[in-house]
Amino acid sequence: MMVATNQGGRADTKPKRRGRAAAVKASHDAAADPGAPPRDRRPPAPRPAAPKVAARAAAARIRAIADTSERLDTRQQLRRLARQVARGGRDVQRMTFIETALGACLDEAAAAPPRERWLICEACTWALAWMARTRRAGGSAGSLLERLVREARSAAEACKDRDTLSARFVLTLARLFADIEACRCLEPAAAAAVEEEIARLVSAGGTVGISSSAAMVERVMRWTGVRDVARSTGSLPWSDATESLWAAAATSTLRLLGREGRIVAGPGLLPRCFSALLLEAAAGGLAKPARRTARRLATGSRDADSRLLPRDLHDPAACVAMIRTGWGRRDLRLLVEYRAALPRLEIAVGDRMLVEGPWGWTASLGGRPLDAEGPWTASCWESDDKASFLEIVAPLAGGMQLERQIVVLPDDRIVLLADALVPRPGGPRPHAGTNGDGAGHDADALGYRGSLPLVPGLETEPAAETREILGFDTAMRFMALPLALPEWRTPGRGAFTATQAGELLLEQVGARRLYAPLWLDLDPRRIGRPLTWRQLTVADTRLILPPHQATGFRIQAGLAQWLVYRALDAPRNRTLLGCNVSAEFLVGRIKRSGEVARRLEIQ
Repeated sequence: MMVATNQGGRADTKPKRRGRAAAVKASHDAAADPGAPPRDRRPPAPRPAAPKVAARAAAARIRAIADTSERLDTRQQLRRLARQVARGGRDVQRMTFIETALGACLDEAAAAPPRERWLICEACTWALAWMARTRRAGGSAGSLLERLVREARSAAEACKDRDTLSARFVLTLARLFADIEACRCLEPAAAAAVEEEIARLVSAGGTVGISSSAAMVERVMRWTGVRDVARSTGSLPWSDATESLWAAAATSTLRLLGREGRIVAGPGLLPRCFSALLLEAAAGGLAKPARRTARRLATGSRDADSRLLPRDLHDPAACVAMIRTGWGRRDLRLLVEYRAALPRLEIAVGDRMLVEGPWGWTASLGGRPLDAEGPWTASCWESDDKASFLEIVAPLAGGMQLERQIVVLPDDRIVLLADALVPRPGGPRPHAGTNGDGAGHDADALGYRGSLPLVPGLETEPAAETREILGFDTAMRFMALPLALPEWRTPGRGAFTATQAGELLLEQVGARRLYAPLWLDLDPRRIGRPLTWRQLTVADTRLILPPHQATGFRIQAGLAQWLVYRALDAPRNRTLLGCNVSAEFLVGRIKRSGEVARRLEIQ
């Protein structure tokens, strides 16, 4: 068969085979020019295929994003968009309506705060990805994608500056439009930023190095959202080592959730949608104890406690301890962070946060302030079914040190917060300062002031004649007892008050050594029942010891009674209330027979 050509010659329809001579010539040419790059005869690599997005899946994603928005207008706008996408795009007019809605959403995103901005952009990305796969997108779809790409580029730059708030949006755009180079090239910056942040903030024990439980949960939720998008559109965005760190962080964060697995924030719980993704990921992607715990939190399943996560966690490398009394709806949760000079404390019961903020302290010796001369270190950690105990120590000026104790009695719903000012072992001898005219102060005089921050909205009411303080909002929440002060209000020896700033303020004075315990009874059923506490006499070989050597207390609320003992010098065999004690610290429950059932004993 002959085909006309523009040269007037003949052209066959079949291509001519390359002769052997031509092949030999080509090989000689290559040998003659060794610097020439070799010819790549492989076919070009195929472009990555973008995942298919169904209308229902896109609408579900948009609804989930809308639920986590903090602005009512944004929630309503995104829910309308989700309804439009769920109906599908069977005609051009409906697709035009959706494109108009997307444009309005992006206009709102431009003026929204950062968090809302990236939520809106992510929702628009899911809607536009569905439109692109239906092949019914109108003429404005291209301009909408260009706007999203511009937003994603600015978001990717923020990711490089360690701001991962927008990482999920960037990854969503890069994965859903993976067939477009301008979108696909944005993924590495977002993925690298999240991976670096996880490696930087998560300790080997799984705790997140951020203050406040709500911030910890929010950051883990952010990473979980990135992981969820990546798994639904392809592979994980990080390495196996980062996946292990994420799993450890997700596991430890379960201890910070409240009733129904919700985040405790201030006087209530956030909606379930703010932690639902974490619970779903934990229930499907963590070890069995964590999966069972996530189910218990979310649904109230009846798995035995022995099959769940341990209630308590102490991570000395991260300077964080989490203590729970159980996994029930009304259980107590305590978080303490001691990375800073002022440790941060949170106490929540059920769906209410009661204490949140810096756990303050000041101390003086002979009228001279005692400042911290080093960081806090954990000196003791004990946890079992009867009690949880943490002691941290900070060196002070003047040869002193501050020993801070936290005790939680799970069965009794008691928290004991205590500070002890004692000489530093092996340190210089404590000495006093002088005033401006050179006159010396009492070298042994110690002053202490501690503050406990209550959450806004929590009211306090001091008793009329005694020193206890009640805390309440819509119901009674706690009783606070300053054990080292007399039960009845008398002048001198310190004070215990509730300030207008929302703090419980404890002030004490002593000599040589000082112990300042604050007893928090978090069982409202005992509030209103007969209450009393006394400082006990401590004897050593029939000699009564002064309070700067050892001190003990008896507390009674209703029919329940407890014993607290603390040695401030070297522990020895001593007696109080008919009980022999050789340990440094003891907390026990006094039975009706008068015998002491020891809940916690620290040698």
